[in-house]
Amino acid sequence: MKKVILTVLIGMSLSSCCTLFTSSRQDVTFMGPNGTKIYEAATNLRIAEIKSDNTVTVKVKKRLEDKQLIAKKEGYENSPFILESSFNSAALWNLLFWPGFLIDLGTQKINKWDNPIVNIELDKTSESGNK
Repeated sequence: MKKVILTVLIGMSLSSCCTLFTSSRQDVTFMGPNGTKIYEAATNLRIAEIKSDNTVTVKVKKRLEDKQLIAKKEGYENSPFILESSFNSAALWNLLFWPGFLIDLGTQKINKWDNPIVNIELDKTSESGNK
């Protein structure tokens, strides 16, 4: 019995509130025209593609800083936008066990995406060759 209690206490001391209550990824829904592809600006990796229902939901890893993304579609101008990061209120439970703030900070779960639903508006490209 002592081993079980000791194991539980060690497990609780090495975790934090956001680690227990939230995931390291958050669902983000992108709404826009069919065929729009969402890329991460820094790495140019495709995150998602909007399909026939004009929406797509993907899990995006939480970060301490804002994430810059670009929406691309053929025949339209590229549209940059930002996923804003904000403080995760679940981290306030760490006041009961202050080292939890360090764990949440290291795992980047201390923040969350502020705008989990993003409406993407694209402008058609202007063709200067046609007169």
